[in-house]
Amino acid sequence: MSASSLTRGEVALTLVNSYTGVVIRSPHVGILVDPVDIDTDKISNIDAILITHEHIRHLDESVVADIQSNSGCVVIADSASFGRLSAVIPSNKLKEAHVKDEFQLEEASVVAEKSSHPAAEPLTYIITSEDGVSVFHSSDSAPFNEMADIGRRYQIDICLCSIGLDSGLSPKSGAMIARLMRPKVAVPYHGEKTKEFASALSKIAPHVKSRILRKGETLKYP
Repeated sequence: MSASSLTRGEVALTLVNSYTGVVIRSPHVGILVDPVDIDTDKISNIDAILITHEHIRHLDESVVADIQSNSGCVVIADSASFGRLSAVIPSNKLKEAHVKDEFQLEEASVVAEKSSHPAAEPLTYIITSEDGVSVFHSSDSAPFNEMADIGRRYQIDICLCSIGLDSGLSPKSGAMIARLMRPKVAVPYHGEKTKEFASALSKIAPHVKSRILRKGETLKYP
């Protein structure tokens, strides 16, 4: 879905791989997170790439470099990924992110937060559109108590919840992320047991709506 098809107050979210790769678009900004195992020729109109951490399912330096070269976008990355990307991304287009750092993209914003995951300095991100629609990208974090504070602070509309593939992650832990964050909509990713996630969510966070997306599918919000 292109930005031109969105109106004020709308956001479109498209899963681009089976991990945490996602495109988030508002009427004026396009953001790509963790581009791995994707066809770069199908990616266009990107203003920023966000990298959550250095693991192979989240960082592919050649893919990031290809997209950045084609789009001229800025790349925002955790410290470990920043070090790897510094050899392939122009220095004026590469920004190192730490917990609590904030970046402006036109009228939209990106804030880095902590991630509970065994990587060097992993991050989660809050992306807020120019119209105030907020998306929490949980990378492949397990739930942690501070998520409740993040949810209250940013009034999250859409929460991407990791539900598997790594030790300690499950449909239930993904539902716990939604319970802590209290978004309006929770979208499972980074795992295949999406129906089990929806079932767990209905039991422990019935106030949160679930929306299951397949790779390539788009959620238009609201």
